[in-house]
Amino acid sequence: MRFEQNLTGKILDPIHGIIRLTELELAFIDHPLFQRLRNIKQNTFLYKVFPSAMHSRFEHSLGVMHLSYEILNNMGVNAHRYEKKYKDNLIYTGLTELPVHVVQELRLAALLHDLGHGPMSHQFDSFMFSKEDFQEFFGSDFPEIAALIKDGKSVEHEHISLLFIKAIYGSLAKEQQSEVNIDNVLAIIEKDFKSDNVCLDIETEHGSLNILPLLTSIISSCPIDADRMDYLLRDSYFSGVKCGIYDHNRLFMSMVPVQWNGGIYLAYKESGLDSIVEFINARANLFGQVYYHKTNRSFSSMLSKVCNLAKQASPDVDLFDFTLPSDAEKTSYLEQIQDFYENNSDDYFLNEQLAVAIQGNDVATEVNNDIVHRKPWDKVYESKLFPECLSITDVINQKTIDDLKLAINHMIIVQGIDGKRFTIDVMTDNAFKDIAKTEIKLLEKQLDGKYSIKAFKDSNEKLSRYQSIKCFIRIFAHHSISERFDMDLVGQIEKCKVEFLQQHSLVYSDSNRN
Repeated sequence: MRFEQNLTGKILDPIHGIIRLTELELAFIDHPLFQRLRNIKQNTFLYKVFPSAMHSRFEHSLGVMHLSYEILNNMGVNAHRYEKKYKDNLIYTGLTELPVHVVQELRLAALLHDLGHGPMSHQFDSFMFSKEDFQEFFGSDFPEIAALIKDGKSVEHEHISLLFIKAIYGSLAKEQQSEVNIDNVLAIIEKDFKSDNVCLDIETEHGSLNILPLLTSIISSCPIDADRMDYLLRDSYFSGVKCGIYDHNRLFMSMVPVQWNGGIYLAYKESGLDSIVEFINARANLFGQVYYHKTNRSFSSMLSKVCNLAKQASPDVDLFDFTLPSDAEKTSYLEQIQDFYENNSDDYFLNEQLAVAIQGNDVATEVNNDIVHRKPWDKVYESKLFPECLSITDVINQKTIDDLKLAINHMIIVQGIDGKRFTIDVMTDNAFKDIAKTEIKLLEKQLDGKYSIKAFKDSNEKLSRYQSIKCFIRIFAHHSISERFDMDLVGQIEKCKVEFLQQHSLVYSDSNRN
């Protein structure tokens, strides 16, 4: 049975038109843990700059699922066209005959990849509990997820996504559960997820091939994936800024599945590089004009200040407040964390949950009120850095960024300026972010007209001219002290930055990363 016959449901989307759904997907969508994404904005404060940017992670998740399926289908068609022309056995031609459950597992992974995002998006991560706490509360039931959390690190939203997927799956009827291997779904989202139940080997006439690298790359890879493809179009549309537009059909035409070293991988034909560059430029333009807008960044940095002040005042602040389940109170730890996430929308977290956490902290409360009532802090300093002579594996040195912020912060404080009344915001962007860990390939055309497979990250000679790294440094200050940042102080800040960067490298090569 072809998978299309299962697509009996539909939702109308302003970006992609009709998005068709299976009954199993609808069961996941109708669960409260997924419905809560309606109340989590895709871009936390963007609506305070672009009023129509009220779209949520709910519709974005639907869009990623739709595009993932489109990519898979187009690669299936492209594979047959390529193989008919070249007959070089580089291409895997079986995508159109994939088992129904594999297609469904890809779509579910795409649909659910953002399921664990908390309110206020990444700012909420500062309140996440530790690996030790996760191990205590959930480790016995979900050891494979606990194993993904690095020692000494906090839980991240990706881990919560996997936890909630398991929770929804566990609530389904046995008949629905039998349609997919849920551990396959988790492995597609997080390739480091290890379980004896994961099985994504495809049998061919030449032996078994692992299709996991292909499925993972469809949803998350550099420089293009279904996630990026959707949010560029969606954020551009809802912000009203027409600079995230690209030709997705041209991208679809350049994608092919290749078989290499026992696996099936997503590859781009060399002839499609212009389309890739168009996408990279569209993304760069949207970052510059929308995501990095000074008012958007002002509110984001103010929220970070509130969170930091809350943590400084009460280092052990615990928003989750897990209670030991008892015979009388049959609420498990899993149910408690579900309830917390279902109850905490963006607005509720900002106006209620966070307000309680900072109660008694007058400065944090004032900053939080400024956010709620749209009173952005003034931009008193800005510097834009564009490193040159880059390779595609160059990345921003985060330690340099952190140390630079500390140096500037110290220099300002010694001038007698209250550190609670200003914030240093550093935003970076890398056109080829995460290229060192991507598994996608490039089909490189040789002089004899034939193709060879090359790792995308090893294609610097063809792609380095399109590499760009940006670093925007801004300082925002409360209006009561903004006049203190006069030309003399701004000049000192600039001198501090220049002297620091003369001694520390802003970028480094990540080419040896596994």
